[in-house]
Amino acid sequence: MTNDALSAPQPSASPEEVRLDHPRPGHTRRRGPRRRPTTGSTQTPSTREAILTAARESFLAQGYESTTIRAVARTAGVDPALVSYYFGSKGDLFGAAVNLRVRASEEIAAAVSGDLRSAGPRLVRLSLTAWDDAAGGATFRTLLRWMATDVSSPEAIQSYATEQIATPMAEALKQSGLSGISARERATLAGSQLVGLAMIRYVLRLDPIASASVEHLVEVVGPTIQHYLTGPLRPR
Repeated sequence: MTNDALSAPQPSASPEEVRLDHPRPGHTRRRGPRRRPTTGSTQTPSTREAILTAARESFLAQGYESTTIRAVARTAGVDPALVSYYFGSKGDLFGAAVNLRVRASEEIAAAVSGDLRSAGPRLVRLSLTAWDDAAGGATFRTLLRWMATDVSSPEAIQSYATEQIATPMAEALKQSGLSGISARERATLAGSQLVGLAMIRYVLRLDPIASASVEHLVEVVGPTIQHYLTGPLRPR
């Protein structure tokens, strides 16, 4: 701030502002952190699930950009502050809302945590079996189609790919003895291959990938994933 700005005359406060700044005798202004927005009796697991259900439906129907925390709260029948209390930002809410069989991060970590020399085909089989499933994979397929058309989807894609695929895979790779940098690079490469495969199979629906059997794709894509996980990444 400049000296001119500091010395410039400031507008006088209105009577209402004066009353707000100087409360009446005997009245004290509340200070400190706000209390949790609802009473303990309503803060149950079912409340959290209601928020997640409302958010999931909104993200899939309206897209990321058009979904608001206020609208999600209204559908779930809770205060918007409670949504933020449980989930933080809209990006965090999105990540939690699609945390179904869609992400299967625990299964991804388990697949990598086994014999790393055969983890590539296991990851492809695991992913495609889950995504092909008529019921369990429906949300994921809808999510992919929305990501392909929503202009705000890069943030959502980054959140999903990072938190639901790359991070659990990298953690499992580190547990196998790889350095953190190498594990992250390998996990990101493998994750990008899986997401790209899903886009071609479920969104673009390009044959022969779209109509190929899971076992055929395990056979042809598995070695590529395996190379990302255990093969050399630098020219020798």
